[in-house]
Amino acid sequence: MRSFKKYFWALGLVLGIAAGAQEKGSSGIPKETYYLMPDFTPGTIYFRGQGPAQGTLNICAVDNTLRFLDKSGKEVVAANAENILRVKIDTVLFMKHEDAYYRMAPVTFDMGVAVLRTVHIIKGEKQGAYGTTSQTSSIKNYGSVYADGILHELEADKHYPYEASEELYLYKGDTVFPLNKKNLKKLFPKKKSEIDAWFKAGNKLPDSVPDAVALLARFNTEE
Repeated sequence: MRSFKKYFWALGLVLGIAAGAQEKGSSGIPKETYYLMPDFTPGTIYFRGQGPAQGTLNICAVDNTLRFLDKSGKEVVAANAENILRVKIDTVLFMKHEDAYYRMAPVTFDMGVAVLRTVHIIKGEKQGAYGTTSQTSSIKNYGSVYADGILHELEADKHYPYEASEELYLYKGDTVFPLNKKNLKKLFPKKKSEIDAWFKAGNKLPDSVPDAVALLARFNTEE
């Protein structure tokens, strides 16, 4: 199996992050929001046209970068990772779609709910560590962000106003699309009447992953 570190050196740009990025500052973005997983955990990366690779992985929700720990325990972020299709960290599967990582909640082998976390540092509130306020903000300030080809450190003694949210989507194969009535009908073309009846009964689109998964399972039945 190809070495994860070796693969990303081959991609071209691998940047080290200061050790402080792995420690939560008093005014930093909380770790549980900054990353999509609670901790760096062994996982597997699946590439387009390449064999899979393994490493100790996490995903940054602020800049949507896949990160891993090298042999010395230093956090590293890889740029030019457009060949990544899926990332499995522990038992959690993420799909990469249009430069963002979506947490997957499968209903069948190729269809389910995709969750996108967005963390924006609010522009125009507090000055960022590199002379501007980033438009990414949402939890408190934690670590580093990768933007415009440059790795920017977030200063632990500064406050970074932020907005954080998670939004539910649908996925089918490698495609992600909004969770709405129209796309439910596209996903289940044989259940259009049943979907119409469900909405006419006063039901609303789900706002939690378990409810969204249950809704898809409801329509994913044989007639």
